[in-house]
Parts: sequence; C-alpha cells; structure tokens
Amino acid sequence: HVVYVYEKDVTPEVKKGSVDVKYVTTDGKVLEDVTKVKDNVPVGESYTTEEKSFDGYHFVGMNKTSDSANGKVTEGDKHIVYVYEKDPEVPTTPVEKKGSVYVKYVDENGNELPGGEKTTVVKDGKVGSYYFTTEKDFDGYTFSHMAEGSSDPTGKVVEGDQQVVYVYTKNNTPQPEPNKPEVPTTPETPAVPQEEKTTTNTPVKTSTSKVSVEKVTVNKAAVLPQTGDKKENNSSVMGLVSLGLAGLLGLGIKRKEEKDNH
Repeated sequence: HVVYVYEKDVTPEVKKGSVDVKYVTTDGKVLEDVTKVKDNVPVGESYTTEEKSFDGYHFVGMNKTSDSANGKVTEGDKHIVYVYEKDPEVPTTPVEKKGSVYVKYVDENGNELPGGEKTTVVKDGKVGSYYFTTEKDFDGYTFSHMAEGSSDPTGKVVEGDQQVVYVYTKNNTPQPEPNKPEVPTTPETPAVPQEEKTTTNTPVKTSTSKVSVEKVTVNKAAVLPQTGDKKENNSSVMGLVSLGLAGLLGLGIKRKEEKDNH
C-alpha cells in the first residue's frame, strides 16, 4: 500500500483599504460632498485625485488632516480634503444712469406739423441734468396745450426716454364776403364848348384913296385859358377884332374900285 499524504494550503489574508475625497471652504462650507475614489481594494493599489474649480472660489491648499492627493491604498480608509477660499469682491464702477429727451409739434389729430418733426433735445444725458424746450410758430396754427402723457416742457432728465409733445389748433380762415354789385352812377353831362361868336362887318363904301390890302386871314380866336388877368385877355381879343375889321374894310374898297373900272 502506497499512501500519499497532503496538507491543506493556508490562504494568506489579503489586506484592503478605501480612499475618499471632498471639497470644502475655509469656513466649513461643503462645495462637493464626499466621493469614493477607491472602495475596499487591496492594499498597495494606486489612487489619484484632482483639484476642481468652483465659481467664486479659489483653491488654497489641502486640509491639515488630509491624506495625500495621490498615492497607494493602505489598510483602512484614507480621506483627502481640498480647501477653497471665497474670491475677494472686486469693486465695480457703478454704471451711470442716463436718459434721452425728444420733442415734437403736432396738430389735434396727432399729426406732426411741417417743421415740427420729432427732434432730439438730449441724447444719453446724465440723470438729473436739466433740459429745455420751447413753443414754435407755425403758419395757420396756434399753440393749444401739451399732449396727454407729455413730459414737462422744461425739467430734469430721468432714466430712459422722455417725450415732450406740443399740440396746435388750426386757425379758422375767415371767408371773404361776396362782392356787392356796384350801383351805376349817372354820368355827368359833358359841357358843350361854346363857339366864339364872330362878327361880320359890312364893308363901308368910302371915297377915300385906294388902299391896297393883301389877303388877310382871320382865325377864330382860340378859347383862352381862364386866368386871373382878365384885362390882358380882353386886350388880345379887341386887337384881333380890330385887325379883322380893317382887313374887311380894305377888301371892300378894292372890290368897288375894280367894279368902277369895268
């Protein structure tokens, strides 16, 4: 009989360990809760952790009680703790508040008048600064009132937009009165010019010596203008009449002599 004898092998005990990590602030606020990096793994196994970013915070170091951020698993548990500090508040320049002001001139129906279109009075002005607007003159229109909801004609700039609206009323144009027919006037009777009387002198027979008289032309005296000197006018007329009488007298004598000769 041959007998082989065996002894049971003794399995050596394997040691194990775990690793976890967390992220906190200097005042104890937890930024990210505990996370397992290695859970009950054989001792000696490698592990790694990493720094993370959190808005408003910056990394300042590992906690005093923290295990190494990277290493090997050891029997038992390892705790890795990252510590962060809140970012300092950066002073910001306050944004200056601004506003704009516009003006326009309209009729009672809200239509902009020619030359009264929307105009910028202040563009992005500092809140609290002053602005000014005035009425305008428009042919055929008269200022009536400020529109409902309009800003004051003069005031201070506020944040946002302001609109100043002047309202005008159209003037009533008077209708021309119809022309009355003219009453015809009675025309004046024209003055009839009076012809100057002419005096016809009868030739007088005489036995005096022959008088040779050439042809004498007697013109009707023109109507003399009326002046203040009546004596001078009468003298001129008498002279003309005397000259005419002398001519007629001479002509009559000549004709008588010619008749006697025949």
